[in-house]
Amino acid sequence: MSKRDYYEVLGVSKSSSKKEIKKAYKKLAMKYHPDKNPDDARAEESFKEVKEAYEILTNVEKRQEYDRFGHAAFDNSGSGQRQQHSAQGGFEDMFGGGFRQQNQGFGGGGFGGFEDIFSQARGGGRARPRKGQDLEFNLTVDFVDAVKGTDKIVELPMNGQQKKINVKIPAGIKDGEKIRFSGKGGLSANGGPAGDLLIVIKTRPHPVLKREENNLICTSHIDMVTAALGGEVEVNVFDNKFKLKMPAGTQSGRKFKISGRGVTDRKGVTGDLLVSIHVDTPTQLTDQQKELLEQFKATL
Repeated sequence: MSKRDYYEVLGVSKSSSKKEIKKAYKKLAMKYHPDKNPDDARAEESFKEVKEAYEILTNVEKRQEYDRFGHAAFDNSGSGQRQQHSAQGGFEDMFGGGFRQQNQGFGGGGFGGFEDIFSQARGGGRARPRKGQDLEFNLTVDFVDAVKGTDKIVELPMNGQQKKINVKIPAGIKDGEKIRFSGKGGLSANGGPAGDLLIVIKTRPHPVLKREENNLICTSHIDMVTAALGGEVEVNVFDNKFKLKMPAGTQSGRKFKISGRGVTDRKGVTGDLLVSIHVDTPTQLTDQQKELLEQFKATL
């Protein structure tokens, strides 16, 4: 599958400055970052594409090569075109690219270094360093910790050793969301960068509270007299107290909304608190209470 033009990927023109390219990259990187798009393969591919375009277009030499040869400047399919052009430019041009890379180390970019030029001529070439394997682990936290955020020290089996990792649980993280530690995963077999460590957050159920997107749902119990006559009810959520006025005739299952008192997620979006009313029916009545209810029944 052919690659898209790097300028098109970042949404900039060929005359754009380095500052404009960085600004475009930052916006797209935030949009497609894996942490904001867990389990979204298309977003992950877009993130890699944007990162690759940024690395080429913000490097002066690589950008010049790309403007002259396009994508062929950085893959084996374009080596013949580059060598043909270099031969026309003289001996110095042919090997200059390799010598320029010495300060970056062989394989650092551009033509890939002096050694790589001759490797391609022999039809071989060194194996390109590959990123190590990503490691994924589940971490179960309390409902309150997921809503408020906390720090956890966890011990994980990594690369043949037990390692302690300080995991910062961001406030508002959802069940199933992942926390990524770049370069903390499996080691590369041939000198490439290490993979990433992914912590998948699992949330324990709460006895009273539930979460639907960013809304918190709380069940509040009231007696049948308050439900019938109306009154004031106090609701406690995470040590915060709210007072609700119950209108006369409130039915079991009715919900009351307190705006902006729900969960604030990792993007800063806050939901509402929904209080679901449950009317309790008395089960152990005294004789006097029964008599009063009978009198009330007779008036209905």
